Amino acid sequence: MSKWYKGDTHLHTTNSDGKYPIEKLIEKCRKIGLDYAIITDHNYNTVEKSYDEGDIIVIQGQELTDYLGHINVWGNKVPVEPPYDIKTHQDYLELVDKCKETGSVISLNHPFCSNCPFRTEKDDFPFDTVEVWNTIQHSDNVKNLKWWSEQLLKGRKIMAVGGSDYHRDYASIPLLAMPTTYVLAQERTPEAILIALKQGRSFVTNSPKSSKLFLSVGNVEIGGSIKLSDCDIAEITVTKLKKGHKVKIYNNDRIIFSFVADKYYKKYSARVKIQEKGFVRAQIDYTLNPILSRIFAFAEHTFLGSRGVKINNKKMPELFWAFTNPIWIE
Repeated sequence: MSKWYKGDTHLHTTNSDGKYPIEKLIEKCRKIGLDYAIITDHNYNTVEKSYDEGDIIVIQGQELTDYLGHINVWGNKVPVEPPYDIKTHQDYLELVDKCKETGSVISLNHPFCSNCPFRTEKDDFPFDTVEVWNTIQHSDNVKNLKWWSEQLLKGRKIMAVGGSDYHRDYASIPLLAMPTTYVLAQERTPEAILIALKQGRSFVTNSPKSSKLFLSVGNVEIGGSIKLSDCDIAEITVTKLKKGHKVKIYNNDRIIFSFVADKYYKKYSARVKIQEKGFVRAQIDYTLNPILSRIFAFAEHTFLGSRGVKINNKKMPELFWAFTNPIWIE
């Protein structure tokens, strides 16, 4: 029977540039209640084989890291020993093809990162998922989400994930599993979790303790497909919906439902009629108040320099708190 599992798809240890050895990192994941953790050290295979510790599943991974861009390889060892010779787009394609031949799941990391974007062509790249949300919310993620949305509208069935890219906490700000990716897996195994990620049976939210976002059409849940003639009603359920947060349901590029919470909702549900074939997906957006907007802009200027968001007399753009992968409407 399918069940939701929460975890982090992008984690680093002392084997690359993280602060904690794997044992300490897994203990931190366990402490915040994660069901799975994917260890993705830069160009290093920390986990020799995925394993289950009883209360948390640890999944093998590696972040292929090069000037051209960063890619997560999940589930199997990269079949080439580092250092990798990735000088051209074709070099990257050949290495990723070798990884896919072993059954690995490939995720394109933080494609519009201001510091380390994906610098080579994305349209023909054989990735399975794209990391739309990388680390705590910032303006680069808004760019990632916009690009992903545009790809969906072009008819590309690209699955989205989030990953904290965790190395360490900063000051008193905990960054582990911010964001958190929930997957709807058929069983509690590393293989089933990776299949769910690859199929887009997932949603991403701000942290393990924040809002959950469930979307369905008939008996079909996130990542599945259904004929419009069989059911034309989308149902959404949100838990821990904060006052001022805006719930949206998209039918392709059209917002067919929007609700701004007038109070805190422990649980909120709604139904809406689907208007056309393509896909539906859900999202929670929010805006920062003027004080938090200036703090946000200061932080972006500190870490991203001139590439960060600028707040003068302009209104702060909407950020997103959670989003689902699509349900495909045939």
